[in-house]
Amino acid sequence: MVENGRNTMTRMVPKVIISILRRPKSRREDPHEMRTDPLWEFGSFGCTGCHKKNLMNPDKIHLLRGVRLAFAQGGDHGFKLVHLSPSVKTVDHGSFAELKWHPVTMPFKYARAPLLINNDGESDFPLLKSFIAKTNRPTWESKFASKFRSRRKPVEPEIADEMANVFKQLCILGQPDMFASTYVEALPYPPPNVDLDRRQTYLGLVS
Repeated sequence: MVENGRNTMTRMVPKVIISILRRPKSRREDPHEMRTDPLWEFGSFGCTGCHKKNLMNPDKIHLLRGVRLAFAQGGDHGFKLVHLSPSVKTVDHGSFAELKWHPVTMPFKYARAPLLINNDGESDFPLLKSFIAKTNRPTWESKFASKFRSRRKPVEPEIADEMANVFKQLCILGQPDMFASTYVEALPYPPPNVDLDRRQTYLGLVS
């Protein structure tokens, strides 16, 4: 639409849903822990069924078509945005659902990823920080976790735009060593049992 010689068409901002990724368990808790999902190498999330009671509920999976997933990895240095997927498509496997995206790219290393929030209140996303500020929790990281742990609703458009812009700029301007070469580098520390054959793992989950 054009009014008074100006283009007033609103730029469409893709919906963004934040998905919190848990830290690896300790060897004492589970010596077989691999921390499989997401399977970055195949543009895949959800195959392990870990999120099927909330975000990946098979009965509501159709509502996620076309959204972008912002993967928030917790760790000793706060919650980091390790990846922002392209728009996803849904795949119904019967007992579980999968989200797929293309093109497939590896995430940021946890150590080099943009900071969503840490307990000192530091963040590369000021609008996101303002959004969680009044959450009734004692620390910044617990505020973030409380707000997004089970949330399926997309973030507000201005926050989605902020996340997309920061992520895009880092992808364009970032050094190659910012990106993970293996899935372990996107974690805050290695799991007890590192998966050395991710392709076989993926095929075993979806077959």
